[in-house]
Amino acid sequence: MILAAVFQEDHGRRVLIPMDATPLKIGRSPQPVLSENVVLLRIPWNDRLISRNHFTASLDGNDLVVERLPALPGHPPPNEFHTNAPFGQRKALPDPLRLKTGESFCIGKNGHSSFYWLESEDDLDEALSKYDQQATTTKPSHEAAPTNSVPHDEVEALDEYSLRLQLKLLQRELPEQVLSGWTSSAELFTRAATFLQNALPGQKGVTAAFLALEPGKYELLNPDPNIPANFHPSSTLLSELNIADPSPGDIHVWTSKEEDAIFANRSLGSQVDWVAILPVSVLDEGSAVLRDRQNRPIYLYIETRQATATAAKSFIPFLRLIASLIASLLSAREKQRVQDQMSSYFSPALRRLLQDGNEEQLEPAMTECTVLFCDRRGSSRIMEKARTDEEILIQLEDNQNVVGEIIQNVFNHDGVITDFAGDGVLALWGWPSHLSSSEQHALRAVDTALAIAKHFASRVEYNKKRRQYISPVRIGVSTGRIAVGKTGPAQQMHISVFGRQVNFGARLESIAKEFGIPVLVSRETIWQMPETSHRFRKLCYMKPAGFLQSYPIFELVLPKELGGSGADDTHIEIYERALQLFVERKWKECRQLLENLPRDDQPASWLHAKTKKYSNRDLDENWDGSISSLAK
Repeated sequence: MILAAVFQEDHGRRVLIPMDATPLKIGRSPQPVLSENVVLLRIPWNDRLISRNHFTASLDGNDLVVERLPALPGHPPPNEFHTNAPFGQRKALPDPLRLKTGESFCIGKNGHSSFYWLESEDDLDEALSKYDQQATTTKPSHEAAPTNSVPHDEVEALDEYSLRLQLKLLQRELPEQVLSGWTSSAELFTRAATFLQNALPGQKGVTAAFLALEPGKYELLNPDPNIPANFHPSSTLLSELNIADPSPGDIHVWTSKEEDAIFANRSLGSQVDWVAILPVSVLDEGSAVLRDRQNRPIYLYIETRQATATAAKSFIPFLRLIASLIASLLSAREKQRVQDQMSSYFSPALRRLLQDGNEEQLEPAMTECTVLFCDRRGSSRIMEKARTDEEILIQLEDNQNVVGEIIQNVFNHDGVITDFAGDGVLALWGWPSHLSSSEQHALRAVDTALAIAKHFASRVEYNKKRRQYISPVRIGVSTGRIAVGKTGPAQQMHISVFGRQVNFGARLESIAKEFGIPVLVSRETIWQMPETSHRFRKLCYMKPAGFLQSYPIFELVLPKELGGSGADDTHIEIYERALQLFVERKWKECRQLLENLPRDDQPASWLHAKTKKYSNRDLDENWDGSISSLAK
């Protein structure tokens, strides 16, 4: 027996999993709970109606029992199970739901994901063929499918004057009065509402309002001074909307001519002639209702007074067109806002995730990651040498260019920028963990460090005193479990990282200055690296500032022309033998070995100086060979 998940828009996109006694947890990005014995099934396509952790599936004899998971704090419950029928024909199913062999269901009234309980994969194509035949004969129209009995598709013909007026409004007034020059969503809503209040031919006393809805409450989104002070949308009519699972076809129209008793009972007032409420959404098949920053669906609410005999339903296509334009403009601006805000921080793959609205996958979590700290060497000294305002501005521009080049190298290797200040950058790999770019995060980070060092090869300087090439950057790379996720409000979302390995990576970047080499990495990073990918040399056991214990420090061996030590395999072996002698307090033997290394090997010179210094100290008998660093 298998459970098959299929994307309705492309049957080639499917996930099949054989069922046994172990239950499944299914969702966009299901997460295990401690001591929970489940198999995780991730839905790889984009269906916004599927929650991160949506439902479980378990065997009961030959039946499959599926049950929605509880809602996360502050989130609505996962969408209901529906019959696996074409749009407009679906019906809600019970929860939990018991499936017999050959039965199926889908998620949400307007979702795109179907689930089949079958004996074998061979039965799936036959089931999908039946679905296609049914969908072809009942193909829905985005313009149709209102949820009440009002026949919106049977639009009455307007008189010639009204049609000409609407055409003129769309061609001339709409672009100038609504579509151009707006700077905020509130201004756009206000412009559109004012336009509609003057645009319905033959109607007087029109009130147009854009509302963000939640159970029992609404917020007026167009602060229009022309709206009457006593205007209050009918809470009773608003309660008839399905805001828990809003649909673009959920259009409602009430007219006093046909429902005068209802109008009187609902306190709309005897002068109100008709009311229309329709969702603000793009007129594309499969589109979703527009939502605000608080994830509330947005509706257009229209009231008229002293209306003519022209039926209200005649204006629905016109109103939908205006609502669609508003949705398109705001959706485009939001995507641009996200792209602009995140372009300085996230790789293109992560920006696409944000634009798809999957921000819940960025919630803080403990994750195995690799962090990279990169700083420009000597930037403070360079700024101190700037004497005039012009020189300072030139150096600031140069720093900005350097930081931009570092960021681009991070993006080229699918990294995430979590912070930068002045001439320093903090980058991250391994998060979000479900992205393919999170694989081999340690290797990606070290590859990035090498790419940055090569990128700035033209800025490498030769130090005559040290007889050494000096890299313009210092880099520290560390791997381990850290806390990472988005913090701050939606308007200023920020990715924050916390944990010992984060602090250790920062210390490695500072300690690199002591050794005069560009890149230091942690032991945990090397453990996750392929053996033949890069060459490393253990430099010492060091207790960084603020740490209670010592850790092995490793050099990423780079060519001398990049500011590295250029150590070959023989030099690495000699140095690490000398380091072991240093730990064993065999000072003389250690110095003798180090003297066999090139004079421009800065780590060797550093350890040679430490040997002289520590040989004259009265060390504790429990000393483990560690060296304390004050660099922060």
